[in-house]
Formats: sequence, C-alpha cells, structure tokens
Amino acid sequence: MNMDNHPLQTLRTLIVKSQSESLSESEIAELNELICSEGGAAEAASLIDQLCAFSDSGRLDSLPMAEVLSEAFSQAPALDRELSGHRDAGLTTASHVTSLANSNETSSTTNAESSRRPDTSSRHSDRWTKAYWWVGLAASHLLIASLAWSFAKPSPTQSTFTNEFIAQHSSQAKPPQLVSMTACVWSSSGDLVPTIGEPISSGEILKLVEGIAELRIGEDTAGEALVRIEGPASVSIGVDGQIGLLQGSMTAKTLGTGSRNVTVDTAIGRIIVDGQSSIGLVSSESETEVHLFTGRVSVEPNQAAFNASKIFLEEGEAVRLSLTSREGASVVKFNASEANFVSARSPGFDPLNIGERYVSAVMESQPSIYWRFEELKGDFPQFVKNQGSAAGMDATVMGSPSWRQYGNNRVAELGTSTSSAFRTLQPWPQEPLDEYTIEMWVKPQLFHHGEVLCLHDVEELEDGRYQHTMMLETTAQHYFTHRLSDSPANRFRFVHRQLGASQPISATSLFSDGQYQARVWQHVVAAKKGDRQILWVDGQLAAERNNPVPLSPNVQILVGQVYPTSVYRRFVGQIDEVAIYDRCVPLEELRNHIKAAGRPVAPENSD
Repeated sequence: MNMDNHPLQTLRTLIVKSQSESLSESEIAELNELICSEGGAAEAASLIDQLCAFSDSGRLDSLPMAEVLSEAFSQAPALDRELSGHRDAGLTTASHVTSLANSNETSSTTNAESSRRPDTSSRHSDRWTKAYWWVGLAASHLLIASLAWSFAKPSPTQSTFTNEFIAQHSSQAKPPQLVSMTACVWSSSGDLVPTIGEPISSGEILKLVEGIAELRIGEDTAGEALVRIEGPASVSIGVDGQIGLLQGSMTAKTLGTGSRNVTVDTAIGRIIVDGQSSIGLVSSESETEVHLFTGRVSVEPNQAAFNASKIFLEEGEAVRLSLTSREGASVVKFNASEANFVSARSPGFDPLNIGERYVSAVMESQPSIYWRFEELKGDFPQFVKNQGSAAGMDATVMGSPSWRQYGNNRVAELGTSTSSAFRTLQPWPQEPLDEYTIEMWVKPQLFHHGEVLCLHDVEELEDGRYQHTMMLETTAQHYFTHRLSDSPANRFRFVHRQLGASQPISATSLFSDGQYQARVWQHVVAAKKGDRQILWVDGQLAAERNNPVPLSPNVQILVGQVYPTSVYRRFVGQIDEVAIYDRCVPLEELRNHIKAAGRPVAPENSD
C-alpha cells in the first residue's frame, strides 16, 4: 500500500466516509471506477479488513456502507477479472464472511449492543447480499497478511493504528477545538496552550493545571460531543479527533444519536459512549472510574491486564477498574455520582437562603464591617453599603461582578467572565489588632488558586505587588510559589503576618485539614486571638497554629483578587455575607450564625 498514490488514497477516503453518511452519485461512480482499477480491490479489501478488525461486528452492517458496496460492485467485471486468480480462496473466505454476517444478524436479538441498532435488513436484503459477497471475494487478498488479525480481539495499539488512518482520510469531521475556558492555567513546559476557536491537531497533549476547559469534538458528525476537562488533568487528541484521558477528571455529553458514537482511551481500557449520553471519568496510570449519568456506555478493558469482557453500564451506575502490582486487576461496580465532578453541577447548585434571622444573628455580634451584596448604591463608582459600625468602610465595586439570586437572597459572583472585585477606599483598622474575625460564605466554582479576601498595604511596591498582613484564599493542586511547592492541594489557606516582617511564609500559613468543595457553599472563618491563628470551616476547627504577630493597622480590604491593580490570582465563584469583627468571635456564636442560615452544623470537634 502506497499512501502517496493519489487514486488509492481517494478510494480509502471514500470508503471511510461511507461509514457515517451516504455518498453522492458522483462519489459512488468514482469509487466504482477506483475499485475496478489496478490494485483497487486489494486496497479496498485491506481497508475493509481493518474496519472489521476493530469492532465487534465491523461497520459493514451500516446502511451507508451496504449501499455503497452493493452499488459499487454489483456490476464490476473488472473486479471479477482481477480476482479470478484467487477465486478458490475467495470462495472459502466468502463462505466464512457470509457466515459471520449471518451470525451477527442472528445474535443482534440477544446482544445488548447490537439490539440498539435499527433493523434495515428487510428493506435492503438484496444489497446486503451483494455487499457481503464482495467482501468475501476481496478478503481473499488478505489471507496471508491479516485474515487472523481480522477476527482477533482488538488491542489499544491496533486501535490507535486504525484511528490514525481514519483521521488522515476522513474529511467530514472537524478537528477538536476549545469552546470555553473558566480560570484556566495551562502548563507552560512546551505542551500545547490552546486558543478558543482554534483547531487542535491530532497528537497534541493538553495539560490543564487548573480551571475547567470545554472542548467540542466530532463537530457535524454523529460523534459530536462536548467534553469538559477539570484541572489538573492531561488529555491527548487522537488522530481520529477523539479524546484520550491520560490523567485527571472530565465529563462528556454526546450530542449525536445512535450507538458507539464517542470513544475515550484510558490507561485501563477504552470507554465507548452512545449518543445522547453523559458520563464522568476519573483516570490515573493504575485506575479508571466511569460514571454514567444518562444514556448508555460500555467499557472495554485491556485484555492484557484484565480477564474481563466488555462491561455495560446502566444509568446511575459506575465502575472502577484498578490495576496494582500488589492487588492485581479488580473491577468494582457502584453508584454513579455527579457530585464527584465539578463541571457536572450548575453554578446554581446548593442555594444559599439567607434571611432576616441570619442578618439579626450577625448584627447581634456587632461587626465592624458587614457587606450583604443585596443592592448597589451610588452612580460611579458603585458600592455595597457597610451595615457594620465602622465609618467609611463601604465596598467599592471593581470591574463587573455578576449577581445570582437564591430566593430572596442575592450573592456576588466573581471571576467567571470579566474582572470583578470589591475594595475599601479607606484603611482599617486604626490600631494593630491582637484579635479579629473575618466571617463569610464562600462557594468556589472550581479548584483553583484564588484570593477570596485579603488585607494589603496601601503603598504599591516597585514591582507592582502589594504587601499583605492577612490573606484568605483557595489553593489548587499545583504549587503557586516555590516556597509552597509541598503544600496540600485544594485547601483553604489563611495567612497572617506583619507588614514588612522577614518571617518565613511557612510560619504564617494555615491550610484547612480537608479539601474545600467546589460549587458548594461553605461558611469560612479566619480568626486571631492572642497567640492563636485559627481557621474554621462550617463550624469545625480546620486548622490552627501559634502566631503572636498582631494584625497590621491602616490596610485596605480587597475581595476577589490578590492585588488591586491586576487580576492575578482572581477568585472564581460566589461570596456572600462578609462580616469583619475587631474581636475573636467565639466558635459557639459563629455556629449559631450557621444555624440561623438554616444550614446543618455537625457536632463540634474542638474549640
């Protein structure tokens, strides 16, 4: 086979195209002519053999392929002449292939996958017969090279080879492209950094450090799907335009109809997704989880590692395939969970219904600053009015925050599309504080490194940065400074330090003992009391340490990003009910606030 030979390349292109759509009359005529040309039958047989080899029953049972083969070869004397030298072997092979075709049709009434296909045999029986007759004759060219290969179980390596050919010669599928990004940080180590709207070439590796990236694959084909990658994750783009999940999490929603529309390769095996289905995947080098939310999906484990046949999932089911040196291969079924996938939840998931009871409870605790975000005041700049006792501490709007309504309660939504933040124009506090409390409701949209709230010096440094005396932020699974490369992943981080002090950053940081939840409201409190630096999450002690440094005075409060003059490290998510106190509010009082919001509070683990 010489792929530089244009006529034969065109022949293969037309056959592959016929897998998913009917050819025009001119294309069928061209295909007929190419088949009858020198070497055409052998080239077609080679491709048909490959297509059969990499599916359970081949794609010859598709209506377009049956139509093409019967039209192309029903009157092909040149083909008959070319095959005359192989007729004996051809008849043997034809008998075998015809038997295989009939067995496929018979088993379709009991096979779970085949039964989903529409029955067209009665309407096109004459064309089916001619198609399989031709396949049998053409397959005689492959007896030495690959007849056994045709009926062997597919392996990952073989599948990649077939996909490579199909991608190189199929013209109907557009390359995958990035259609949206949410707070994405891409690896800068030489891997592809994609651009929205630009096609992504086959063979590319995408490494998403943090954020959510949405890809469209198979546009305008039956295999069209929307794929959302959740950082940190790595995916490969196959030569057929399909996705390979190397590591991390993703969700996929197939938009076409039919069966076996989309494939995802993992280290454990191949995932095959029907049309109108939605799934979630988690994969590493030794384990893959498949969650089926809607539709149908099957899993084909690698035969070299798993002594398991194809696994079918029903809606609401999940399967975990593991392969470890100690325990070997294991397959476990359990209930699917959309909660495991950030991108499967709506940003409106988990409503926060704050009412007057909560407002009264907070006001009884006498905050210096209390921002409710229910409405904006002023013309330009607009601001959120402070309902606490400190004068001049309104929250001035920066950029264009969004707003989300939960019943009668409105919350601020930051960082999802454009730059957005809030800051005070007047400094606070007037004196150093040995005690303070910052209380707020936080709903991160995804796992990322973002500044929820910070207190920074009013003076800008020469390099454009600002010093901070206090920071409350979400962290991600990658290191964000060389000094914190060993920090735990996806935690709330609370920093308290003195402006201008030379103390190491490790002496000022607290990381919550558990991961924060994405798209779920959490009640977060950062507090200082004498020598104690304390972090509470949902009324539970999340972390504490000894830190005698007081809060530096005359600093500015900034919500949503780390510096007032740049969007670096912006927070992506929702916030509400920011309350700041010049004392350490007791934990029991804070737990009463949570109860007043109508949220459950677990038994206290420590004070």
